[in-house]
Amino acid sequence: MKNIFSKIAVAVTLMVVSLALGGCSNEDNYWTEAVTISGTGVAHHEVTMELGQTLQLEAKTGILVDGKTFEWTSSNPEVATIDQNGLVRAVSLGFTTITARAINIDSSYKGQIILYVANASIGLVDDRLDQSEAE
Repeated sequence: MKNIFSKIAVAVTLMVVSLALGGCSNEDNYWTEAVTISGTGVAHHEVTMELGQTLQLEAKTGILVDGKTFEWTSSNPEVATIDQNGLVRAVSLGFTTITARAINIDSSYKGQIILYVANASIGLVDDRLDQSEAE
């Protein structure tokens, strides 16, 4: 009888832990992401900027990773540039991937966001009309 109660207790514990972890959003789950990137307007690993704007980004490591210095890169510097302090400058319409890689630790510890540069006054992204809000 004692053995069956042990098995039930383990099963219940596994279910509770599974539900608790499943409820964590990736934006705040430092256990699964080694590096997170934040800044005004960044949500779900995406942000949209207007042409000519600047945006200050910040990178943080999760609780299991000890890193304080980051190397910032833009996959498409013709669209947006980023300096080593995390300041992004939108220079042309389009999109790019911004990466913050933790320095002096395993190079796989990085965070990424997709950055879209748009002309908000006429809804252009990459010289096409943005019809996502069209009726």
